Formats: sequence, C-alpha cells, structure tokens
Amino acid sequence: MRRLFFAASLLLAVVVSAADAPRPATLEEVALFKEVMMNGRQDTEHWAYTETNTQHLSKGNPRGETIVRFDPSKPYAEQFAPVLVDGKPPTERNLREYRKRGERRGEKVSRAAEAARNPAYVAPPAQVRIGGTPMTPDLEHPLVAREEADRIVFEVPVTSTRQDIPVDKFQVLVTANRATRQPENVLFRVRESFRVKLIAKISQGEASMDFTVVDPKYPPVLSTLTGDFDFSVLFIPVNGKFTRTRTEWKRVKSYDERLQVKIGPLQLLDF
Repeated sequence: MRRLFFAASLLLAVVVSAADAPRPATLEEVALFKEVMMNGRQDTEHWAYTETNTQHLSKGNPRGETIVRFDPSKPYAEQFAPVLVDGKPPTERNLREYRKRGERRGEKVSRAAEAARNPAYVAPPAQVRIGGTPMTPDLEHPLVAREEADRIVFEVPVTSTRQDIPVDKFQVLVTANRATRQPENVLFRVRESFRVKLIAKISQGEASMDFTVVDPKYPPVLSTLTGDFDFSVLFIPVNGKFTRTRTEWKRVKSYDERLQVKIGPLQLLDF
C-alpha cells in the first residue's frame, strides 16, 4: 500500500508539473507578443514626468526619498531637476551631478541621431537592462506561461553578450493585454542564486515593472518599478527593497526636434 501511495503521488507530481510548464507559443501568439513588445517601446523624447525613488536596506542607515523632475523639452543640462536627494534639498554638488547626467544624455541622443542618419542604419533590438547589463529578449520563441480571458503571460528567453549577470538565472515574464495588444507588466524573477563580481551573492528576489496609459493616443509608459532582493556582501546577508514611480506626466516637444531619433527600445531602469 505504501509503495502504491508513493507511485500515485509521484505520478500526480509529474502531471501537475507538466500542466504548469510553459508551452511554446503558437504563430498567432508570437505575432501578439511581437506587437506587445513594439507597443512597449518608450518615447523618452516626448514625455516629462516626476520620478520618486525610495530604497530600504536591512543593514545600514535608512535613506530618504529622491525626487527628480525630468523634462526632455529643456536644454540637456537642465533636463534632470532634483527636488530632493536622499530626503534633503539638493546641494550644489547634487546639482552639478544632475547637470552632467543631462549632458551625457545629450551626447547619447546625438550619437543615436547620427547613427540613424546613416543609410545602412539598422534599429537596435528591444532590450532590457539589469544592473547596467543589456539583455535582448528572444522575440521569435516566447513561451506561454499562463492564460486568462483578457490577458496572456509570456515567459521570454533572454540573451546577453556580456557576462556581468548570468541571464539564465532569471525568469522573465511579460503580461500582455489581448484586446489592447499592449504590455501591462514585466516581471524579473531570480531562478537560482548567483554571484556578482565575486563579492556579492544574489540568493532570491524579483523586480516588477508596471505600464500605464496616460493618453490613449500614445503607447503605455513605464510608471512603476519595484524590487525586493535578498543578497549577501562579504557573507553578510542583506535584504534590499526599492520603488521608483513616475507621475505628473506631460507630453512635450523634445529640446532639439532636429534630432529625429527612432523610438528607442524598451529598457529597464538600472538597479
């Protein structure tokens, strides 16, 4: 009887596991996924917003909010205007750092515009970023992780040419709205622990991106990014949480409309 019970339990586990396993997307679902990813590209040159950042670590002193107003219609050195930095009014040093950040952004936009004017220019693939590491989603081979009446959740294989973070350690899930064919959420989940630069070990955690439609005439914008990770630094365990929200959206003209750059790929904010 005990052997029979064990065999039945094992069979049930296999059946449940098979039912929960993602399946390859159909041709129609692949087309939907590609359209969703295209609709998720962010038109960063024409949206102004206020970004609020909060961070909490289980070790060390708590840090206050950092609030920055971003406005691409202003000269590049003025596009990032800090309101609070770690809960305090910005210092002269903070103001200089944000001016330099805007200037670096201007240089990046100029390089992209120059590249786009080349007749042989090929638009870069859609990418997300984790810890500064660019990752390219495989648009041709998404898996279907879950289905609902009006939504479908895709599991997306990703690749990277850099070795900063082992991409195979992450699970990437994209929740798509079937009717609007737009992204609603992107979830990054740690599958198994890994080390970063030999001194830190990420044991578990996830980061979630939410998208919001500000104006039905335009694709959705990245409105919220949250994360919760357990890691250790020099064998000291730490839990880290962060939240980034973007509010007070306003449609604007870019500072230099002469730099007509194709809408950039979807990118995850660095963390």
